[in-house]
Amino acid sequence: MTEHSIPAVLMLRCSALSRHAVREAARHAGLALNIEFAENRREFLDDLRRSSVDLVIAGAEGLPGIDIREVFERARSANPPIPVLLAAGRLGEPEAIRILRDGATEVLQSGEMARLPSAIARALKVRHSAVLQTHAEHELDRSAVVLRENQKLITIGRLAASIAHEINNPLESITNLLYLLGEEKGLSPSVINYLSLAQRELERVAQISRQTLKFSRETTGPVHAHIDELLEEVLSLYARRIAEKDIRVERQYGCDEASLVYPGEMRQVLSNLVTNAIEASTIHGRLRLRVRCTRSWTDPGVRGIRVSVGDNGSGIPLEVRRRLGEPFFTTKGQRGTGLGLWVTRSIIQRYGGEIQLRSSVLPDRHGTVFSIFLPTNLRPRAVDLPRLGPDGDTPTSGGPVPFPKPDSPVSSTGASNLSFIERFPRRNMRGA
Repeated sequence: MTEHSIPAVLMLRCSALSRHAVREAARHAGLALNIEFAENRREFLDDLRRSSVDLVIAGAEGLPGIDIREVFERARSANPPIPVLLAAGRLGEPEAIRILRDGATEVLQSGEMARLPSAIARALKVRHSAVLQTHAEHELDRSAVVLRENQKLITIGRLAASIAHEINNPLESITNLLYLLGEEKGLSPSVINYLSLAQRELERVAQISRQTLKFSRETTGPVHAHIDELLEEVLSLYARRIAEKDIRVERQYGCDEASLVYPGEMRQVLSNLVTNAIEASTIHGRLRLRVRCTRSWTDPGVRGIRVSVGDNGSGIPLEVRRRLGEPFFTTKGQRGTGLGLWVTRSIIQRYGGEIQLRSSVLPDRHGTVFSIFLPTNLRPRAVDLPRLGPDGDTPTSGGPVPFPKPDSPVSSTGASNLSFIERFPRRNMRGA
């Protein structure tokens, strides 16, 4: 039963109350009701299973094959419980109290049928409150599960940062030892080659260690940073995943202007977009990164930097696009929390920026582009988010805000909304 739905009432065969009386009571109470009728146990149980019942109206005699106590039990076991309004003949006070204890929400005796409209209204109000409470409890439980999972991610992120910090000294020692070994005289060419390979691989390890520490650290205030450099740091962390899929990375960096950002937050934004693009890409796919100086989509007077992350994957269906950015909505199953884009949008909007999505699922032209605009003349506000490693989706406080509307409506076929994707050669947009 939602706020705008018509309540469903299941009326059992009742000698003390007619169907006409129930309809008239609903009319007097100003209620629109869907009224179903059950004549026996099978019909009663089928109606409970088949549809969402908001109120049961029954007589004290129950139905063939099911007494009134079982009716109470079945209604009480529903989630949330269904109120039962009992219409009976003249009852003594002890018997009426016993029926209420057995599970009746309200008992109407002979001569009290004038109270039927208000009794129905009260019972439906009880049901509505129970539905809202159950929904709130479900959301709380789901949020608690997500927060527990993200607490694990936070712990893992801190552990990764601690490990990265602790291995820096041994890495430096090994680097020095390899250098000294390379200075020894009389080494064969093959040994020199092996030492060179070892030094290069060790430098890769040191680079990963440094990038991991950068993700976990944050400056006390915003600093001027080049977005293309932050992008390269993110790409270095995902180099192995890119290599495993043999994804070709195309870079178009055309803006030398620095942006005032919190580097850790901006790495998290770029990491979310790059991760999504890598996961959407197929084997031998293409990842295009573009950074250029431009103006705001909605206010040409605001100058800034536009960052686009595009892939030629299968694209995002329209029904999924409509829900992107909702907290907890994910298409990754147990691997995702549904908070990555929510966090990304929150950070960008607190920077005074904008985020735009373009996607196509057409067979001969498919792919997705996320673009963000960062103004260069506004001071960003820090976002109160737990710091995680680059793969961590992170919860944040505050309610969801919808994605800013793009220049034209998002469409699966409209060419005007797919200009970036159309620049991919068609031979590289097929398949997937």
